[in-house]
Amino acid sequence: MAIYKGFSTKSFNYSSPTTVVGLQDNDFGPYSLTDKNLIIMDLINNFNIRKGEKLMNPSYGCLIWDRLFDPLTPALKDAIIKDVSTIITNDPRISVVKKVIIQETADSQGLLLDAEIVIKSTNELVNLNLAFDGTTGVVKTTATY
Repeated sequence: MAIYKGFSTKSFNYSSPTTVVGLQDNDFGPYSLTDKNLIIMDLINNFNIRKGEKLMNPSYGCLIWDRLFDPLTPALKDAIIKDVSTIITNDPRISVVKKVIIQETADSQGLLLDAEIVIKSTNELVNLNLAFDGTTGVVKTTATY
């Protein structure tokens, strides 16, 4: 398996907006994540950071936070899909991005992201649903596999 140097906030005590289906170790004590759970957490960490916010790595992070309240034009939608696809494909543990769909939330205060990825080591399909909330600055996440 490829080694990927990511950013981890696993020991941070979330106020529970993040849910990874199938993840058993929610005690935030000593932990060990492997394979798909680690990949999902690394992706969630990447999507939780505004592009340019990570020290000494200005290309790390997600474009969505800077464009949340802009009108979702076809050009902006394409730029966000390209950014999300780049974030996902930059992880060497992911082999394929099957789909990326972006749409506004019902209250127009955020964006919804739906992505299907394939984990390289197990050839397993993961459906990743993220809700970027512009009012709270939180990504609500559900990953199913």
